[in-house]
Amino acid sequence: MTSSNPPAKHHYIPEFLLAQWAVNEGKLWRFLSSIPGKIVEKAVAPAEIGYEKYLYETPGLPPEQAQQIEQYFMSPLDSMAADAHKLLLAGKAHKMPQKERSAWSRFVMSLWFRTPAGLAYFKEAMGLILKARDEPLNARYDEVKQDGYPDTLEDVIAMLGPEFSEQIAMRLFRKMSDDPKNGLRLNNMQWFVLEAAGRPLLISDAALQHSQAPIFSHNGYITLPIAPEKLFVAVNQIAVAQAIDAIPRRDLVGQVNRAVVRRAAIFVGAPDRSQDTFIRDNFGKDENHTLIRGLAEKYRIDAGASA
Repeated sequence: MTSSNPPAKHHYIPEFLLAQWAVNEGKLWRFLSSIPGKIVEKAVAPAEIGYEKYLYETPGLPPEQAQQIEQYFMSPLDSMAADAHKLLLAGKAHKMPQKERSAWSRFVMSLWFRTPAGLAYFKEAMGLILKARDEPLNARYDEVKQDGYPDTLEDVIAMLGPEFSEQIAMRLFRKMSDDPKNGLRLNNMQWFVLEAAGRPLLISDAALQHSQAPIFSHNGYITLPIAPEKLFVAVNQIAVAQAIDAIPRRDLVGQVNRAVVRRAAIFVGAPDRSQDTFIRDNFGKDENHTLIRGLAEKYRIDAGASA
């Protein structure tokens, strides 16, 4: 959407994906953990799940610029990914035109970072980076600073205020979600879609899962439920694809649902209530160790060591 009045609801799990679970008069079952230890379920439309108000807003910018990430990047990204999604559902993972394949890769990359937790880690990491003293940069600053300038580069950054750190974080978020190198790597992975069996696949704010091995390594892979009965899989090696395909479908669905539910932090979505007990027993039991979380933790440890 590129109107002069962009929406306040910024979806980190887009409506086109959630709509696949909305099989009950246009609604899906949302399991929400708004209070620790308490799970509340409700049938809702896709527009009422997987969003946070002003999630992609850039603080400190004029109103006409503050929503530029949502308006000019996320909304077009999701719109193009929706077209690719239709092709995947139609069984055309191997015959997808380059435009749609790149759009889907860009969407997958965005899922690494676009959740509320992901953006919070982005902002934390950037704040720690900017606070850390960089001797070579400070030496360069000493060479160019003039009378009346702040003493150090850290003093300059402090004068710019906390919003400066968040502005840089949002720029980096956009850049990493559209990184051409990783986009090409994803494009070059082997894609296929598996049919579910036994029970429906579930969706959550932790829908995208990947191998313990680095994603782009020999044994790397990605999985993403794209409908209650369809699982998107991307691998680097045919042997990994064969190993995944060899897992009995009921077992595979169970493994995927377990990860999607246990690593959820905000919500779980389901087409029906057949898995209520499973969802309640497993919701949020595991931490979701994402790429950006690991980066933030690294800089947090580094900052503590140098304090």
